[in-house]
Amino acid sequence: MPTVPVICPDGRNVAAGPELVATVDSAPFWKGRELRRHTQGAKWLQVRADRAGDLPASWLRQQFPGRLLYTLRAGESAVPARWEKLRNAAAGYDLVELDCEEDLAPDLLRQVPPAQRLISWYGHATDVASLVTDLRRLTAVSARYYQLVVAARQLSDYFAPLELLRCCGRRDVIAFAEGEVGLWNLVLSAYLGSPLAFGRVVPRPEECASSLWRMVQDYGLPRITSLDRLHGIAGSSVDSSLSPRLHNAAYRALGIRGLFLPFWVDDFPTFWRGLVAGGALERLGLPLRGLTVASPNKEASADLPAAVSSTARLAGSANLVYRRGAGWVSETTDPAGVLESLGRRDLAVAGRRTAVIGCGGSGRAIAAELSKEGASVTLFNRSRERGEDASRRLGLPVAPLSQFSAAGHDLVVNATPVGRFDGRMPIPVEHLSPGSVLVDLVYASEPTPLSAAARAAGAVVVDGWEVLQIQVMRQFKKMTGRSMPAHVMADLPGRADAPPLEAG
Repeated sequence: MPTVPVICPDGRNVAAGPELVATVDSAPFWKGRELRRHTQGAKWLQVRADRAGDLPASWLRQQFPGRLLYTLRAGESAVPARWEKLRNAAAGYDLVELDCEEDLAPDLLRQVPPAQRLISWYGHATDVASLVTDLRRLTAVSARYYQLVVAARQLSDYFAPLELLRCCGRRDVIAFAEGEVGLWNLVLSAYLGSPLAFGRVVPRPEECASSLWRMVQDYGLPRITSLDRLHGIAGSSVDSSLSPRLHNAAYRALGIRGLFLPFWVDDFPTFWRGLVAGGALERLGLPLRGLTVASPNKEASADLPAAVSSTARLAGSANLVYRRGAGWVSETTDPAGVLESLGRRDLAVAGRRTAVIGCGGSGRAIAAELSKEGASVTLFNRSRERGEDASRRLGLPVAPLSQFSAAGHDLVVNATPVGRFDGRMPIPVEHLSPGSVLVDLVYASEPTPLSAAARAAGAVVVDGWEVLQIQVMRQFKKMTGRSMPAHVMADLPGRADAPPLEAG
């Protein structure tokens, strides 16, 4: 399998990764010397003056020990005023970004020497040939770094900057496609040789997918290794997923030359054709070996040209696709998280009067497997059409969610996202009897209102954190053939009251 080394212009593989750049793109929120805490690991501090304003270099140097980069995107002010700002920045900053279209005038270049220049190009590019042409134009002017940032319009546009990095063989070229949707592209650019990797400085970095903290925690930057495979998660809310952090930490611990990336996807067939079936990643020497699949793509992933598990086929939903030999396998791990959690408590499923709340992909797969194990399952759903479709698929009774009562059920599974971000209760639990079981698939930094109310009623509660951990471990093993190390799961940033699990 081909690997992707980091290549110097002289052809040597290098172990050193990119230098981290902490980007300030809003008004300063920190106090005193707190900036050091928000920029740990960064060698550079980039000030986006077009967003954060002009921050004095002397003031920043009191708070940040590294080097300073000044950026003022073109078009934010008239050229004379812009050039005045750039000249002033050159007097205090270590690096000044110059736009190739506006800032390469001889008078300005005389005042910003080559060692202080980062020459940038911003625009649209659909192929690597056009980017090579732009790079030649940039490198005609001496600079410390050259940067090409593609404004991607469609999925195929994300590959041109990566192909450029792979073919140009330079350690002074930064290239990526811009935007939160293309975060995977920014991370891959660091692994393909970009000398700088950018992460934002924000008040709550754990909540921001592109924060400097997440770049370090989730992707291990600035440390990098050669790669021979990619995995990822495909969904519309992947910015909040813990999967990149867990899988990448496990790869590092086991010496797997893989990288797990978040792919923002709301049209799975188009994504699959462009990224996988079309061979775009293969051409980069980075074959995709597996994906965990999140909403709204679980139904579409069950229709792939792949070997589909019986439960995934019945439910019309899969949350995992992975390579096996020359083909693909599509299956669901949603039921395993519930069944294994119940099994750990010696709670039998057979004969239980069960209510499954929510008829999306997860709810259908869980209901199908619980029924197969002998539970008496009733589906409840807010949407009548979706509920009736699930009922026909699974051969199970369905009722409107408005008619749900905990009375008469000794196992209730909440398969809706309600309660994770909004603090609401998806169902009433005042009639939940002591000793009954509630499985809440929602995981949050605190117990959900539903879990807390069920515990108060005397029910046995299976927490969403526990279900998540079981699924992550199973998905990891399916995709890699290896067991996730115990310490990776022990470091999961969950809640102190969540039960520990053995990895395997």
